[in-house]
Amino acid sequence: MKALITGANKGIGFAVAETLGKLDIEILIGVRSASRGQKAVEKLSAQGIIAHCIKIDLNNFDTIHKAAKEVDQLDLLINNAGIPDSYKADCPDLDQRKTTFDYTTDDLIETMKVNFFGTHEIIKSFLPKLVENGKIVNITIPIQPNNFWHPLAYQTSKAAQNIMAMTYALEFKNMGSRKQIFSIMPGGVATDLNGQTAGALDGYFKSPKEAGELIAKLALDTENHNGQIIQFDGKIVTDYEVQLR
Repeated sequence: MKALITGANKGIGFAVAETLGKLDIEILIGVRSASRGQKAVEKLSAQGIIAHCIKIDLNNFDTIHKAAKEVDQLDLLINNAGIPDSYKADCPDLDQRKTTFDYTTDDLIETMKVNFFGTHEIIKSFLPKLVENGKIVNITIPIQPNNFWHPLAYQTSKAAQNIMAMTYALEFKNMGSRKQIFSIMPGGVATDLNGQTAGALDGYFKSPKEAGELIAKLALDTENHNGQIIQFDGKIVTDYEVQLR
């Protein structure tokens, strides 16, 4: 088997790559930076995992098209890469202090370009390479705002991505395809994106390793998850409009 995982040089993506690689699945690490990708490959290779670095920048469609030409076939496409907001040198990646009123239209456009349009281009480009029973897995988040966490740009882009996955799933179903596309919400994960540590907030944040194992387990099981949005606790979101409300 062969799996392409975007944003797999660190955090959740690397943990997924590590978990799948230990199951003798060949790993393609899709990253913007070849040097960071190669370091991740070296870490995986040291564990006996077959891994390769492939340059993919969700904000540069040419890199996506070139990468697709380099891949013969794929069993798993895991869309993990994304940005929480447009980049600002003097702010953290995910600024918890930022209110809805602080977002600019440029923030929304930049985040949507990467998380929605970039992910869509990945799916379109690699779909012809997906084997008959291949799976596409999008890593997503809860999209209902709450007092603790409601980053406008990130949640808006993920809501659009969720709708895209469900629409693709409907097409797979209508055409009788064995391909699947579904979304996984791993829950709170301690990464450099949020500056949290595993076990923080009374155990709310899990480690990337725990998230990686959860994602890999759902990606490889024999259930038909086509069109589903699956929470970290195994619960399936059955009424998406409830979340929107």
